[in-house]
Amino acid sequence: MTMLDVGASRDNARYAHLAENRERGDITLDRLSDREWRVTDRRLDEHDAPSVLGIIEQTDVGFTVLEINELVAQWTADTLDDAVSLFVTADQG
Repeated sequence: MTMLDVGASRDNARYAHLAENRERGDITLDRLSDREWRVTDRRLDEHDAPSVLGIIEQTDVGFTVLEINELVAQWTADTLDDAVSLFVTADQG
């Protein structure tokens, strides 16, 4: 195993830990247009690809959420706050 592999493995473990423990305050919305927002994890450098969590688009039926990770998932939410909450992964108990 080379040093590059060890660093990449550590980064992947860090990203996984952050993804499993994301609170509402960790999420930032960047307005792309009047009806679209990029969702990012503010704990990561904006130039790191894993910092982009997805896209939210306001439609006639609510807010369409496109989550980007290993797989791509799509949902619809009634409000922007509900849409953002879909990216929260930390136990709020």
